[in-house]
Order: sequence, then structure tokens, then C-alpha cells
Amino acid sequence: MSGAVDHGEARRLLLAQVREAYGRAAYTHKTHEKQADLCFESHKRQQRLLLTLAVISSGSFLASLLGLLVNESWAALGTSFIALLVTGINLGTKTFKYGEDTQKHRDVAAKVWNLRESYQSLIVDLQSNTITVDEGRARRDSLQREALATYGEAPRSTAKAYHRAQEALQRKEDLTFSTEELDLLLPAGLRSTAERGRDEGK
Repeated sequence: MSGAVDHGEARRLLLAQVREAYGRAAYTHKTHEKQADLCFESHKRQQRLLLTLAVISSGSFLASLLGLLVNESWAALGTSFIALLVTGINLGTKTFKYGEDTQKHRDVAAKVWNLRESYQSLIVDLQSNTITVDEGRARRDSLQREALATYGEAPRSTAKAYHRAQEALQRKEDLTFSTEELDLLLPAGLRSTAERGRDEGK
């Protein structure tokens, strides 16, 4: 009897640990998704600013050539200043590679998504007693090695991305669906019993 209790306690503790790992993976996945969004927003602003300044620079130069501006010396000075800004932003694109950073965070998010889903599958198997505690430990250890490799190569995220992820998970409930929502997404044969009954009664 004592052995059975110990076995049950071992399963409970393992399940608690896996649930904790699932929670960390869920937050990491969503944080890198939000960080990718932030990087993409910065990339778009950077490109728009560069394009705008290039157009203004060209327009001012043409205007000065055509004598459309009152003071050509001021036009030349303004054109030179804008050209300097364009050069500075071009150099900035080599330092702040928002486009590349966007892809890096998306790649990490994709890997962590798979990790998160694997933890969820392990939780289901542990709760349904379809695997032994030893099998659960082996899968946990394998997932921990995968997590170490994934988290180790992940680029740094910001506090802003984490807060966006927190809001998405806690307030907007990004990872949860109501029974009705799931039934609409699933084919009739995989819907809940009540929904299938309504379909069959039509």
C-alpha cells in the first residue's frame, strides 16, 4: 500500500513539474511572437523613414535645380542635411537589423511552440495513466534537453514583449478556446457529444 502511495506521489510531483515547464514554454513562445511583432514594427518604421527622406532629398535637389526655391543656398544646405540623415539611417540598418531580428524571433517561437505542445501531450499522458512514471521521466528529460538547446540559442527579448505576452495569455486568453469555438473548427465527427447530437438531429 505504501508503495502505491509513493508511486502516486511520484506521478503527482512529475506532473506538477511538467505543468510548470509547460507554463514557461507557453510564456516563452508568446514572448518571442510579440518580440517578432515589435521588431517588424521597427523595421517598417525604419524603411518608411528612409524612403521619405530619400524622396524629400530628391525633391529638394530637383527644386533647387529648377529654381523653384527662393533661396538656393538654403535648398542646397537642406538637401545636404537630408542626404546626411539618409546616410545615417542606412548605417543604422546595418547595426539595427530589425528584419533579421524579426525572423530570428519567429524561428525561436516556432521551435518553442513544438516544445510547448510536447509538454501538453506529456501532461495528457500522465493524467490519463497511459504511460508509466519512468516513461514520463524519460520524456521529461528529453524535453529538458530540447528546451536547453532552444532557449540557449534564442535572441534576447524585451520587457515590452513580455508584458504584451502576459496580456495576451492572461487577459485575451490566446491559448484557450470555448467548447463552441472548438466545435466550429473541428469536423463533425470530432466535435463534442452535445454538438454531434444536435447535428444528427437536424
